[in-house]
Amino acid sequence: MRYIAVFPTLTLAKRAQRTLAASSVAAETVKVDSAKTTRGCSWGVAFHESQLYKAKMIFANAKIEVREILSEGG
Repeated sequence: MRYIAVFPTLTLAKRAQRTLAASSVAAETVKVDSAKTTRGCSWGVAFHESQLYKAKMIFANAKIEVREILSEGG
């Protein structure tokens, strides 16, 4: 399973992905289906479930505001 941190723009999602990569968290930028989010069309950064706590801390320390975090099977 993996989680997707949702952001309003591709630019912010790419910044978040680079920030995770700098802390050795494997992540990829993905397009998020508008039906899955509370605010419609968005971009996200997907990472393994085991990295959830670390990703939240990295985003908080970097002052990167996450719109929401979605759980995705697989």
